[in-house]
Amino acid sequence: MAKFGFTTQLQTIDFDLKSYQNVLDQRMQELTKEAGRSWLNTVLSIVPTWSRASRATFEKLAKEVGEQVTFGPLAAKKDRTNLGQSNSDGGVEFKGNEYHFFYETTLRYLEYNEFNAASPGAPPKPYGQLINPTPYNFLEAGANNFRSFAANIKLPDVSLFISGKPI
Repeated sequence: MAKFGFTTQLQTIDFDLKSYQNVLDQRMQELTKEAGRSWLNTVLSIVPTWSRASRATFEKLAKEVGEQVTFGPLAAKKDRTNLGQSNSDGGVEFKGNEYHFFYETTLRYLEYNEFNAASPGAPPKPYGQLINPTPYNFLEAGANNFRSFAANIKLPDVSLFISGKPI
């Protein structure tokens, strides 16, 4: 007699949610800072030194993500680094399952040059001819950089936190 059949082995499945959440949280914090560095490098490639004020607006974010804002030669009559620092904010935030980096400025010269074709004139227009043409559009370039960065993110492998036990 020929006998044909199958044997089954059932298992219970266990997912170590707590361990996965810890690894995911650590990875998301790292990715947020990495995304901030990538964004920052993109926008700093556009915003010129001039009086140092505009580039200085990025220093708070840079410090939070482990980056440094560099300055080229001073092209203005006065170093205005403090003006940029006092008219900006930036950093990283981790709240629950939300991970952000942020940047904001109220430096009117930078705001003007971001959105307008600037020509020499009374404030907030520049007092001299700009080396970098305006509008800068650094926010759009930064947003494009972030979207590209986010599209390539790899999260921790869930399967590493799944185990089974025979029933």
